[in-house]
Amino acid sequence: MSESFDALHARLSALPAFFVGGLPRSGTTWVQQLLNSHPEILCVGESRYMDDLIPALYTAMQGFAQRRAVEPWAPGARGPAPHHMGPVFRAAFASLAVANIGDKDPERLVTVGEKTPENVVKLERLWATFPKARFIHVIRDPRDGAISGFHRFRSKLPSELERARYLEVYTKDWNQRLREARRIAAGKPYLEIRYEDLHADTENRAAELFRFLGASCDAALIRGAIENASFERLSGGRKPGEEDTSSHYRQGLVGGWRDVLSDAEVQIATRNAGPLMAEFGYLSDI
Repeated sequence: MSESFDALHARLSALPAFFVGGLPRSGTTWVQQLLNSHPEILCVGESRYMDDLIPALYTAMQGFAQRRAVEPWAPGARGPAPHHMGPVFRAAFASLAVANIGDKDPERLVTVGEKTPENVVKLERLWATFPKARFIHVIRDPRDGAISGFHRFRSKLPSELERARYLEVYTKDWNQRLREARRIAAGKPYLEIRYEDLHADTENRAAELFRFLGASCDAALIRGAIENASFERLSGGRKPGEEDTSSHYRQGLVGGWRDVLSDAEVQIATRNAGPLMAEFGYLSDI
């Protein structure tokens, strides 16, 4: 790192911030890798900044303020109020960015962001801390998302939990989170990107993402980012469709639910999220 920490921290603090979120197994990791492969964008991987680091800092500062409120033996200082903590949170975000800048040239960066799926349920806190932050919401057919999640998290789920019950919970969450995100994001810089569209037209959808973040849409940069974030590269050499249930990059396909779900399971998804699924074109082939 050629610059001192203080200088680099100041540089990254001055850049516009963005965040990526969506339901688990919706393609947020692919989007993060794609964005971070652009030389003008730094997108930190799953740090859980909004639901781990910020609450920890808030608790620490709140505890400090409470201890300062106790009558001291001598004249002392009062602790900061909650509404004074924004600069601390933003400074912590810049420190996180510095720690993960890797070999990127800070002179070329135009924006700094972070991806954690749960960011999508932290939007109010996110925009309270970063009023001008941009948000990318990655959306996937909930039937495919549920199947992928059930495979990925099976070892951590109760052994008696059946796939149909997991699908029930996942599709309800998909419907609720998407509607709530849209409500909170009204009037904000907010972009929805379908996982399926990113598969079908990667080059144009990547350009849309880069443009949304204010980065260059030069064709060579787009192709390089796509290649760097390809399924084959991320999975260690497997082709899309070559499944590895133990890998974070399981299969790399869309529409796999058709070969897996029963009619009864398909009806669960439609019952829980039918109108929004229809809006996104997920019911057009039923």
